[in-house]
Amino acid sequence: MKRLIAGKKLKHKCIYCNKEIIKGDVYYRHREVFEEDEMIFARQYVVCPKCKYKEEQHRKRFEKFTKKCIHPQKFIVTEYRYIPGESVKEPDFDICTLCGKIMI
Repeated sequence: MKRLIAGKKLKHKCIYCNKEIIKGDVYYRHREVFEEDEMIFARQYVVCPKCKYKEEQHRKRFEKFTKKCIHPQKFIVTEYRYIPGESVKEPDFDICTLCGKIMI
């Protein structure tokens, strides 16, 4: 993400809180350019500093949580997959829905 200062009121708003970015405000812009079916597409996201800070803190807290998750039994879900050549599913693995860890 690139840190910028608004030179004028922007048409785009923060994607999280829908806050308008006016002249002189600091904002962060993320631009993606990709090719699909021999055509070029671009996407641009604008984020206010408050939402960017909240997102970073959420990510840090989640990383700490995943290290100490005890995987309670009520949050473990069995994922199924199709048997090759059959139209029947079989249990493949268990996954903790809290932290996303796969338990075989």
